[in-house]
Amino acid sequence: MDVAVVTYAGLPQLDAYDAPLLPALAAQGLEARICLWDDPAIDWSVPKVVLIRTTWDSHLRREAFVAWASKVGRLTRLYNPPEVLRWNTHKSYLRELEAKGVPCTPTVWVPRGGTVSLETVARERGWEALVLKPVVSAGALKTYRFARAELPQAQARLEALAAESEVMVQPYLTAFETEGERAYLFFDGAFSHSVRRPPGLADSPRAFAKPHLLEPLPEELQLCEQVLSSVGQPLLYARVDVATDNEGRTRLQELEATEPSLFLSLDPAAATRLAEAIRRKL
Repeated sequence: MDVAVVTYAGLPQLDAYDAPLLPALAAQGLEARICLWDDPAIDWSVPKVVLIRTTWDSHLRREAFVAWASKVGRLTRLYNPPEVLRWNTHKSYLRELEAKGVPCTPTVWVPRGGTVSLETVARERGWEALVLKPVVSAGALKTYRFARAELPQAQARLEALAAESEVMVQPYLTAFETEGERAYLFFDGAFSHSVRRPPGLADSPRAFAKPHLLEPLPEELQLCEQVLSSVGQPLLYARVDVATDNEGRTRLQELEATEPSLFLSLDPAAATRLAEAIRRKL
């Protein structure tokens, strides 16, 4: 086996967006097999490359996942590398990127067991609506949007979230409702394609229902390249998600370097570009 394409038990045949990947790897002369990351029967020293794809329970079992990644990284080539996965599965990486000059969505960080007055935050920052999310999360899990009039409910939700983990408080970006979020995909440091995505929160108004290809905007592409250069090491795959803030500026929302949907099926050449990047690693 040349490439182990890694998923989780809830998605044993990968996501539909990843459907072109295995044929693209075969076209490069690479034998690829789908594997579950937590399958105890797999000898991870066998594949020449282990490629993380849809391990979409990693946020639910983060410590087990990063321990697995550390073990596999000692046995073979793991992409992305274990240290990147540990860093990227905790959203405090956004603090580090912001400290390096990356314009991120404004965030108030509430420590585990701590609190802030959301009324004060909203008043001082001029936020008409806000979002609460834990620092280890994916797929909008335990992510909540509250209007200014709902701050008492938001305060109670914050206390409950902070009892379990560190929490992020951010403004709700109204541009999500019309523009959505823009995802820029990179393979081995090179731009591949870009996609416009609807809001992640199910109850958010949206102007479109499904992700679709987007012509890259030069200023957004420049921001994405700044994000990747700030990481400090090359990434085999990365999705940089950006959005427009309430003042009309482009901000980094997330750097997805663990298990992002890469939307390969939306661009006919995307799977080939990724497969070529993998072949170069061999």
